[in-house]
Amino acid sequence: MNKFDLIKLINEKPYIKNNLRKNEYGIILDKVNEDYNILFFNSENIGEYIIINVQQQDIVLEDEKLPQSIVNELINNLDKIKKNAKENLTQTTIKQYSTVELLVENKKYNKYGIHKGDIGCVVDNKAIQNYIEVDFSKINSDGKYVGDSISVKISDLKILD
Repeated sequence: MNKFDLIKLINEKPYIKNNLRKNEYGIILDKVNEDYNILFFNSENIGEYIIINVQQQDIVLEDEKLPQSIVNELINNLDKIKKNAKENLTQTTIKQYSTVELLVENKKYNKYGIHKGDIGCVVDNKAIQNYIEVDFSKINSDGKYVGDSISVKISDLKILD
């Protein structure tokens, strides 16, 4: 196994503390003795990633290879990638179709007609950099359609169901 090879995690038990699951894919960044430092992306929260040391017997090499353009990007940004890596992947507690309440009053939500206390429905399981899409649309008391489907910071929401 070499630097920038794609791997699959086959034993998640030692890495549960990092919120990794079996069959997660990663990219080898360095070899450390008989182990590897591997970059894993969060499949539930796009834009979040960790770099952890994984024992060789816990991974298998994948046949696919990264395109050279991606390898070059990794090489050019490796210091920044390492600096911004988290220690654990965040598990998204809010799931698709969950009913949620907006906990904050904020201009970025207000411009779409969304205010503190509004109730919405989560549109997708996937988050992007800790934001998740929520549909706050409804018909108000005078019969007019109000609200919108917008990205909301997960910490600004409370799960109701």
